Amino acid sequence: MSRRPASTRTRGKERGRHAAALSQRALLGFALADVTRLLRTVYDARLSGKGLSGASWRVLAYLYRDDGLTQTKLADLLEVSRPAIGQMIDRLEASGFVERRADPSDRRSWGVFLSPQSHAKVEEFLEASRAIEAECFETFSEKDVATMSDLIDRLRNHLSILQDKVRDDSEGD
Repeated sequence: MSRRPASTRTRGKERGRHAAALSQRALLGFALADVTRLLRTVYDARLSGKGLSGASWRVLAYLYRDDGLTQTKLADLLEVSRPAIGQMIDRLEASGFVERRADPSDRRSWGVFLSPQSHAKVEEFLEASRAIEAECFETFSEKDVATMSDLIDRLRNHLSILQDKVRDDSEGD
């Protein structure tokens, strides 16, 4: 016989019934959110010794690929607000990882660039990131990773189209 009160047992059954009502797709969405959160946690823990967080590493990685992005573009890429990216850039600049430079063609716009210090350390950061990737995905074969990557790319592209459609629909109202 259970030691929990009857009211608790009923809530547990209701919770189970409600959880069963969630579709496989809904559960997949929750799982993807959990995976993203857990990956951020691992990156934060592993990169903290290098003076970086997972989010700050993402900023540096985007700049490594395309130096001179604006704060607005970085905010869009990282899906954070402009004030949040501004604070992140402030911290990275204070730590010597990035530099802000005025856009000569638009006085209101500033580009964010990797500092010489970051350029000197980028290989070290990439090596650390590759080690994290290897550890996080060691349970999968290369074929699994390629398949997962393809499926997630397709989902991301589809969701991007849906997002644009929702944005267009809301602007039309």
